[in-house]
Amino acid sequence: MDLQLTGKKALISAGHKGLGSFIAKRLLEEGAIVAICCRKEEDLAAALEEYNTLGHAIGSICDFSEPSAVKQWTKDSGAQLDGIDICIGNASASGQNLKYGEGLEPWMKSINIDILGNALFYETAKPFLLESTAASIVQIATITAIEHHDVPITPSYGATKAAAIRMISHLAQTWGVDGIRANSISPGPIFVEGHRWDDIRSRMPDIYERDVAMHPQKRMGTGDEVADVVAFLASSRSSWINGANIVVDGGYTKGVNF
Repeated sequence: MDLQLTGKKALISAGHKGLGSFIAKRLLEEGAIVAICCRKEEDLAAALEEYNTLGHAIGSICDFSEPSAVKQWTKDSGAQLDGIDICIGNASASGQNLKYGEGLEPWMKSINIDILGNALFYETAKPFLLESTAASIVQIATITAIEHHDVPITPSYGATKAAAIRMISHLAQTWGVDGIRANSISPGPIFVEGHRWDDIRSRMPDIYERDVAMHPQKRMGTGDEVADVVAFLASSRSSWINGANIVVDGGYTKGVNF
């Protein structure tokens, strides 16, 4: 299937590693032009070196907990690309929260990044999206937003991801009239080498094996399997999907969503 992404201009927050890297590479392979942001110069340089072997990618340093930085990155990227067709909200405080545990700090980090950062990202991109003929927003959420997941994670993670899903639902209804679609995806346990589930496999093998066993196929998902869904939702081939939260978990969650 041709996703009709050739020449489309996509902004991906935290598009330098983890799921963000898989998403960026998939969009580049489909012919999109990509702008990413992250917090560290060395991470940005390494990502762009790889991405520009696949297509055209640019990037900037941006801390998504800083409102002015989010707005500046979005405006600058839109200007450099001469437009924005796609926004992928991948930045999250989840990884930063693990060292803080409970208390005020993890809540404020999650609120500032997962809710306020994404809200400002989309609002700042809106003038560009209004000029697009195929405008799409995709928010990266989590199954922890829709049901309890018994893993070591701060309470702020699922709560703010759930709020982000609700925000996307609102944008779908209010911006849809202007041709801007907004959807979210909720990945289940996804194994990416060097990241969260790789760490759990090493430090907490019982939890890792338990979660593997809870999947009908007895394995965890891959970054490519998430990126494929994101690319479809970002593309005009999904033109009649708006306001949805797509669970990408291989059947890990057990709810029946009538």
